[in-house]
Amino acid sequence: MARAAVTTLPSPERRRERRPSDALRAFGRRHRVPLLVTLPTIPLYAVWWVFLATGGGDLAAQEAWTDFVSRHGSSAYGLFWYGGVHTANYSVISPYLMAALGVRTVTALSGLAAAWLAAVLIMRTGVRRPPWVALLTSLALWCNVASGRTTFALGLAFGLAACVFLVRERRLVLAAGYAVLATMASPVAGLFLAVVGAGFLLVRDWGRALVLLVPPAAVVGLTTLLFPFDGEQPMPAGRIWPPVVLGLAVTVLAPRAWRVARWSGGVYAAGIVLTYVVASPIGTNVERFAEYFAPPVLLAALLGTDRARRNACGLLIVALVFSVGWTGKKTADDLTEYTAVPAWAVETDGVVRALDGLGADRGRVEVVPARDHREAAGLAPHVNLARGWNRQLDVERGRLFYDGTFSATAYRDWLDRWAVGFVVLPLAEPDGSAKAEAALVRDPELRPDWLEPVWQDEHWRVFRVRDAVPLVSEPGTVVATSGAGLVLRVDRPGSVTVRVAWSPWLRADGGCLARDGEFTRLTVEAPGEYRLSSRYGPSPGTGRRC
Repeated sequence: MARAAVTTLPSPERRRERRPSDALRAFGRRHRVPLLVTLPTIPLYAVWWVFLATGGGDLAAQEAWTDFVSRHGSSAYGLFWYGGVHTANYSVISPYLMAALGVRTVTALSGLAAAWLAAVLIMRTGVRRPPWVALLTSLALWCNVASGRTTFALGLAFGLAACVFLVRERRLVLAAGYAVLATMASPVAGLFLAVVGAGFLLVRDWGRALVLLVPPAAVVGLTTLLFPFDGEQPMPAGRIWPPVVLGLAVTVLAPRAWRVARWSGGVYAAGIVLTYVVASPIGTNVERFAEYFAPPVLLAALLGTDRARRNACGLLIVALVFSVGWTGKKTADDLTEYTAVPAWAVETDGVVRALDGLGADRGRVEVVPARDHREAAGLAPHVNLARGWNRQLDVERGRLFYDGTFSATAYRDWLDRWAVGFVVLPLAEPDGSAKAEAALVRDPELRPDWLEPVWQDEHWRVFRVRDAVPLVSEPGTVVATSGAGLVLRVDRPGSVTVRVAWSPWLRADGGCLARDGEFTRLTVEAPGEYRLSSRYGPSPGTGRRC
């Protein structure tokens, strides 16, 4: 007799289908702290997006680079600022992401991603009361966004991802990859990874140390080799002590078990002094590590202090209050100075038309820098600017504005050196480095007679530089320029000097190129029109060389 088939019914638990809400609850339980500290800051990002991201301050630089890449994405060298600058010297990847997604989108996503990753990192390090530490970190990272530092925000997000993979899991390959991306996004973020890497090195954690030290050094070394850069970021003496004090506070007051953090604080403090002693492109950028990470680290140290070290609590509270106040004041100052949109920055149609009618696009234009630097983004798409918004290049190529040697004679020499044909003065508060220049150009009694007023409206004034040095020496003349290149006519065979800062990425359609001091020499074998430009390729400078 055949055995009857027995059917086993599933239990109610097994019958119940897995619903999307179950997955959401599981996700919420697993990522409770990152959600708790990231979601409350979303309204702050919305406020920044709608009301605060108006294009002043550091956002002016982000917008200028985004515009350049949007127009000339294949060009390695931009002529729109400072007589020539490589995109990679600013950031290898940030301008292209901003061009693809938008400046505000990249900024907000980078800030939120960094806050989430910081919360994960804090959870994995095992600090006490992680939600409070993570929330303070999230607010500090929003302060970076509020100051408009998109490129640095992107670098921080990648850098925190690198650190997350070093904790517990020790996934060194992934961490190294994110360290590379962090430095490609922002060399300053790569520098801060190296500070933490030095902490691991001093406690003899060789694997983690190498992961955080080698990739930033390799990226900076390679980009410097391929895209030569000379620049200097100022580091005034008065700005040394706040980050030094905060770095030493971490070293002295953090729990003894925090060996990496304590060593990193000491390395950071020593590095700040070094940036003052040795001129470099770092300068005041070094403050950012203390600005955004000292408050949460000090709070974590305070919450983690045991009864045996009660005497450290008072000092930790003082250091914490100071760090929060310092960061808050710097952010408030940025918002106060850069958020309001002045009328001169809106009413640019008249000055653009005037410069076009005067033929200013066939040379270079000096726009006296405003405090919020909106001119660097507003006029760069229309004319090539002798200055812009890159402090390192501003110091290197316009040192007279910083070293106290500014005078009418020195100013004329500088204008001739960079082939400036017109000086434009916005009716705005000048940048600190431009106060003497603005006073000279504005005041008829101080203004030299070789600056000839040729146009003005309610917000702008334009002056012609009499007998200006041309952008191209004889027998050449400029036909047209753009932010990525120029077309010139040469009347007979021979060489001409083009007052574009030399770059190995420059190429000529016909003729050959060579370095001519700090500028470029073009040699041609026949009269005609020639185009100088740049483009990415298998190797720099593969065109004809003299």
